[in-house]
Amino acid sequence: MGKLAAQVMADRAARDDAKAKLDEHYHAFKADIDERGLAGRIADDALDQAKLMFDEAATMVEEHPAAIGGTLAALMLWFLRNPLIDLAQRLYAGVRNQVS
Repeated sequence: MGKLAAQVMADRAARDDAKAKLDEHYHAFKADIDERGLAGRIADDALDQAKLMFDEAATMVEEHPAAIGGTLAALMLWFLRNPLIDLAQRLYAGVRNQVS
């Protein structure tokens, strides 16, 4: 057998191995879809992603507590800006009335 024929045979064997692995993965995936359904897989994936995001957020809070505290304080001030402005205006008006 020539060198080229041996290479063709080796390539075919590699192709057949790759196809067998692909078929195995495909059948395992199909069995999983049949068992849990597509919605179940999507829900499981979404839950896994949410867990990863929560873990990452918890790590971020542990590593940078001052930045998180400052951000939360800024958000609270933003949400309470109108009541705080009203309070400051009333205090200023009260002081101005007492002075005049």
